[in-house]
Formats: sequence, C-alpha cells, structure tokens
Amino acid sequence: IRGKAVTMGKIADVLHARGDLDEALRIRREEQLSVCERLGDFRGKAITMGQIADIFQDRGDLDEALRIRREEELPVYERLGDVRSRAITMSKIADILQSRGELDEALRIRQEEELPVFERLRDVRSTATTLGKIANVFRARGDITTAIRMLRDEVLPVFEQLNELRSRAICQTHIANAFLERNQGADRRRAKELLTEALSTAERLKILEANQIRQRMRREGFLR
Repeated sequence: IRGKAVTMGKIADVLHARGDLDEALRIRREEQLSVCERLGDFRGKAITMGQIADIFQDRGDLDEALRIRREEELPVYERLGDVRSRAITMSKIADILQSRGELDEALRIRQEEELPVFERLRDVRSTATTLGKIANVFRARGDITTAIRMLRDEVLPVFEQLNELRSRAICQTHIANAFLERNQGADRRRAKELLTEALSTAERLKILEANQIRQRMRREGFLR
C-alpha cells in the first residue's frame, strides 16, 4: 500500500509539472492522503498536505494554500519537533504573504522564523537562499540599494564558493534586474555584464532560465 502511494505520488509530480493540476490534486487526495491516514503516517500526511497546498498556490487559490500550510502542515512539524521542515513551511507561508503584498509579515517570518533556524543548523546553502528571499522583499518594498548589497555581498559569494552554477546565474540575474530598476550611474553597464555572464552559464547548463535572461537582455537592447 505504501509503495503504491509513493508511486502515485511520483505520477502526481509529473502531472503537476505538466500543468494537469486537477488530476494531480485528485491523486494527492484520494491515493496518497488516504493511505497516510490509514497507516497513521503523520509526517507523510503533512508532506502530502504541503504538496496539495502547492497545487492550490499554482492555481492562484492563495487563501486555501495558506490555510493548509498553517492548519494542516505546520502543526505536525511542530509536534514532531522537526525544526527544518517547520522553517521550510514558514518560508512557503512567507512566499504566499509576499505574493499577496503583505511584505512586512513576510519579512518578519524570513528574519525571525526562517533564517535563524538555517544558521543554527549551519546550512550554508539554505541560509544564502533565505538571504536572497529577504533581499527580494527589500526590493519589493522599494529599498533596491539594500537588496543589491545583500545579493552581491551575502548571497552570490556563497553560491560561488559552493560552485552552484545555476544558483549563481539566477542570483546574478536578480542583481542585474535590481540594477536596471535603480538605474543610477553605471547601473546599466553593471547589469549588462551580469546578464551576459549569467546567460553564458545558463546556456552552458541548458537550463530554462536561459530563455528568460535572453529575453530580458533583448528588451534592454543588450542583445539583437
């Protein structure tokens, strides 16, 4: 039974990635969730509820996604004392709040509920990723200079040290976009340099972000 549920979950992953959200949701609810409940698998149920929340979030139903994360997923990790999973769930809650424009609460969660956990766990990559999300909140609030400083000085060096080329290219793109938004002095020149390097990496890795970077460069007149 558990093996079948795991396999159905992988099928739901594929359907979700293909955009067949209704069938993915049906499988999560009818094939996975019911098995976890029969087996008394509280962690498995919480993980499945998180995947269901992902579907609602992709469908634009942010209220239901937020309710599931707060009421169905988060309490389980708190009871289990799973601080990492709790921090990851809090990050996803912050994602929803940020998309709804609740920037102050999203920032509080990032700084107080998420970042300290990854720092205590000495999870360098997750710490850098969280700092990048904090920078994005500052950027959304209009504090572009702070966002640039954090991305350039605190996030990018970590991905360079870890030799995570994809994350490095994405971070360079975020910095370039922030430079273009600020548009002071040599900002456009710096943005072009970063986007050129990011595009070269993305094309070498053959990742989807290459098209996005290329389109941005064309819009800015950096590419013909």
